[in-house]
Amino acid sequence: MADQAVPKWIWHEAGSDRMQVVLERSFFVETAINDPKLYLAATGHVVISLDDRLIGELPEHPGNLASFTEIGFLETIAPGPHRIELKIVCNEAMPIVDVNVHLIERRVGCIGFLEGNGVWLPTDESWTSGDLPARAVCVYGEEPYGDLENAPSWFVKGGYDDIGTSALTSCDVLEQSKLAAQIGEDGILTLKGMYAKETQLPEIQRNERHIFYHLRKQQEWTELRAFQQQAGLDEGPWIRVAMDAEYNMRFRVDNDSDRPALLLWNGAESIAELDNYAGCITESFAVDPGGSFTILHQGMRYVQFFMIGPPEEAFHLRIAFEEVGVMLEPIGQFRSDLPVADRIYQTSVHTNRICHQTGLWDGVKRDRLNWTYDFFMAAKADYVLWNDFAVLKRTIRELGDTPYGYWMNSIPAYTCWWFVNVWDYYLHTADREFVIEMKPDLTRHMGWIIENIDYASGFLKQRHQAFIEWVPMTEADAWHTLHAVLALAIKSVRQLNEAIPGLELPVPENPLPAIPASEFLNSSSLIALLLGAESGYVSEAQELAALNHIALSDPVTPLSAYWLAERLALRGKLDQGWEAVEQVWGRMLAQGATTFWESITLAQADDFHHALTTYTAYESYRISLCHSWSSTPVQWMSRHLLGIRPLAPGYSKIAFQPHAVPGMNRCQGTVSTPMGPVHVRWEKQADGTLASTIDAPEGIEIVDGTGNDRLQPVTRRNRK
Repeated sequence: MADQAVPKWIWHEAGSDRMQVVLERSFFVETAINDPKLYLAATGHVVISLDDRLIGELPEHPGNLASFTEIGFLETIAPGPHRIELKIVCNEAMPIVDVNVHLIERRVGCIGFLEGNGVWLPTDESWTSGDLPARAVCVYGEEPYGDLENAPSWFVKGGYDDIGTSALTSCDVLEQSKLAAQIGEDGILTLKGMYAKETQLPEIQRNERHIFYHLRKQQEWTELRAFQQQAGLDEGPWIRVAMDAEYNMRFRVDNDSDRPALLLWNGAESIAELDNYAGCITESFAVDPGGSFTILHQGMRYVQFFMIGPPEEAFHLRIAFEEVGVMLEPIGQFRSDLPVADRIYQTSVHTNRICHQTGLWDGVKRDRLNWTYDFFMAAKADYVLWNDFAVLKRTIRELGDTPYGYWMNSIPAYTCWWFVNVWDYYLHTADREFVIEMKPDLTRHMGWIIENIDYASGFLKQRHQAFIEWVPMTEADAWHTLHAVLALAIKSVRQLNEAIPGLELPVPENPLPAIPASEFLNSSSLIALLLGAESGYVSEAQELAALNHIALSDPVTPLSAYWLAERLALRGKLDQGWEAVEQVWGRMLAQGATTFWESITLAQADDFHHALTTYTAYESYRISLCHSWSSTPVQWMSRHLLGIRPLAPGYSKIAFQPHAVPGMNRCQGTVSTPMGPVHVRWEKQADGTLASTIDAPEGIEIVDGTGNDRLQPVTRRNRK
């Protein structure tokens, strides 16, 4: 059935203004359907009828939002025309708070499918509600509902039909007890042994609606993990395995024994998390003899399994692991004779790639809510890597749905960064059609910004949470840096208006607030200086003087480290910029990173994962070891080492200025552009100059960067 459409969440056009609805669908059956099955999930109480005959009911309960429930159905559906009817009464909608207010049109919904031989009937816009077509609330897999249990395994492709799977064939057994394990060349893990302990696993109660998927999962994992710690499961057979890297992954268990198999398993990003985190992924399932079970995908690298059953009875299981994500075609490439540079680039690519799911997630372990600043940073890698921006565009669209009167993710700076991202998107793609499509949202959000600016001073009228960085900031530093981000947003809107005649987005008429450069230069927060310079509050001369005295030290994050590397490069200090990249991202590699992290400590720590909570309000181990905002070295290295920087939208004009950092003598790579890939190769000569070749599509104007006097005459090739 994998070629069939995945169902959508649907409702009446009026949304949560109408809490009682009837969803209907007529269909025709050519031949009798024997043993048809109906599966539903919904926000309300559902009464199901077929041809006015009562079939069954689904009670209103939070648990019926997390899993498809099979509804008792007829033994046979006779040939001919039929009509299925779902009468729904919803007493409590999904919770919406400021942080996820862009999902406000998804508060109520129903999703399901009727299947049988020759019929596949998913909920979608072909259903009706009253005299109107049903409205698609959201696609399968999106927040606030997420993926649902008891779904066919092929639903992994998601509601956008672009998520795929690939077999993971490289894993290692780290520890095992009371079983025999074998890993085949295909990566399938075979487990044989005898059960030694039988226990009754608790039934996790789902009595609460959560604002998004992962909060529900985190609560459930914590409850089952608490039981696990007391149950003594390590007295029976268990095994711990490691994948070659972190992935957004799932696994399938095939039961080749003649009795049901019961497993409890944990997944984690680090060994320390696996051993110590109360909220570590902890789930259980049973597999019938000769049957199989596939979990929902989660972000992890390490997995441990506990086999539970009557003592002295045998088990024989096969476990196959799969990566899950949008199967993007990589265009961007980087190779050099400096191994750490190649590792940083490739690990950044992997980090960015596996975060492409129903949205551009900030990380595959935790939140599936789209966070504006996270995806703004993640998108920097997108522009030079991939052949497709569909995930990025739907993320921009979703956050654009934030209604008037609210800041994106409840944070004023995030609304500002959204505008900067739209300009970044246009600069790298020249996708005029998309920007024009977004004009109503752009106009609405800039109108909200303008309403909140004090005309006389240029400052925002009210003090807000000014989240700028994970690192703690003083209230004054956060306030001033928020207005630096506001200046970047206003600049981005002006650039869009200039680049797209007729767009005519509103722009504040009053001048920017007068903030002395000293407020940024004297700040104890590194990010304040960097964004002060990026926004123009700090002059070039002032920035250069300050950069001459900067050395990275804790507290620092990959977020501020990227901005430091970028500002150093833009001020001609490329070697120092690379030092920042190597110090932070190289530090993660030295700690064994296979994806790049949300946060970092430069100081040595026995348990690095626990130490990463230093800068946040998260409890231990909640911090993400795969965070797409840390994939920025991909763009930095493409711009400043390969030397390709867009000067006009869509790369119609580019600056070419390659650079050899200490220890790098040869480099080659590719940058993806809308006009086609740009290939670069350079080699350092005996006199220190670079002999370089750039091969670009016809129509791209190539200019020298900024007069690099160590750059030999360049070989330029424009191909048709």
